[in-house]
Amino acid sequence: YYGSVSPHETFSKIVDFYTRGLLDIESLITRHYNLDQINEGFDALARGEDARGVILY
Repeated sequence: YYGSVSPHETFSKIVDFYTRGLLDIESLITRHYNLDQINEGFDALARGEDARGVILY
């Protein structure tokens, strides 16, 4: 129900679930990019190859 109530409240609940080990966020991430790979990450997103990449800095 993300967005069905206050986004601030909902996001706080998501963080709480994650910190208590109730939500496995890592399984939702499709690829990690280093900061120097940021253009590669955005290109993959534009091509539809990567929907949930994370940029690490």
